[in-house]
Amino acid sequence: MDLSRFGTVEHDWTMQLHLPAGLLGFPEVKEYLIVDPEPELPVKWLQARDELHLAFVITDPFALLPDYLVELTPLDLMDVGAHATTDDLFLVAIVTLPRATTSYPTVNLQGPVLINRANGWAKQLVLVQGTYHTHHPLTLAPPRL
Repeated sequence: MDLSRFGTVEHDWTMQLHLPAGLLGFPEVKEYLIVDPEPELPVKWLQARDELHLAFVITDPFALLPDYLVELTPLDLMDVGAHATTDDLFLVAIVTLPRATTSYPTVNLQGPVLINRANGWAKQLVLVQGTYHTHHPLTLAPPRL
């Protein structure tokens, strides 16, 4: 696949993500790939499969906030084809890069994306309760000893 940001990228099509409801603001875009052009970095790209100009920087929210807590509902599990919380489920958070209004990158901890790696189904969650917000400063937590 030829991606303008990364050049030609080899991709394992079994790792393709399907978001039936899309992402907030992009409900019509339902197929994505996770692209990892620099494996040593703590960020990856969530690349729209058919809209090559549309990609989001993503990261592991637990690397930023080790005690990050998301309570999954039975509907969340059903929406990603899971019957219970398993090791196949993981979360990513979307990063917003600096703009005129913010001089540093931020992370949306209020809208993480739940991914089922067993089947590639994913869903953006909206956390309405709690202290998380959409523009959490991007700072990595120190490594656990």
